[in-house]
Amino acid sequence: MTDIQLDSARVSFVLQERARLLAQPPMVNTEAEDLIEVVAFHSGNDRFGIPTTMVREIQALHTLQWSPVPCAPSFIIGLINLRGHLYSIMDLSRFLGQPAQPISEGAYILLVVGGTHEGGAMELTLLANDMPTIERGPASRLYPPPATLSLKLQDYARGITSDMLVILDMERLLSDPQIIVNENI
Repeated sequence: MTDIQLDSARVSFVLQERARLLAQPPMVNTEAEDLIEVVAFHSGNDRFGIPTTMVREIQALHTLQWSPVPCAPSFIIGLINLRGHLYSIMDLSRFLGQPAQPISEGAYILLVVGGTHEGGAMELTLLANDMPTIERGPASRLYPPPATLSLKLQDYARGITSDMLVILDMERLLSDPQIIVNENI
């Protein structure tokens, strides 16, 4: 056999092995633990997790056109049009009382849906300092929010992981009347 035939046979073997591994059904966790899957992101100095079921979309902010909103609370940094729907962009760290920080070049937005307002689901986008990631872990290993967190953050925290990821209670956050701007100018 020539070198080209050996390389071709090796490539074919590697591709078949990859296909076999990808065709296997996913491993099922046989333990009775309830797994939680979250979209993890940085906002200000903190790292937050939101259930993946509530995140509809993630987009790089620099690829989108958005506008500041005059007379809006300081935690609403702007308004964005995603496929004909207008969404406010909320800076979670500002909402939780942290000082304003400049928006980074690598910022992302997460379109989240949940909570209720006037009978419908609440929708808004959250600002993330960098690219969000997906993380999984057992819900039974969430610790109660420590007293070192601000009181406001403790109100919205479902729990905290051992690596300091604050899992947010998004239903509570999205239902909070403080984030609803309902004023006429």
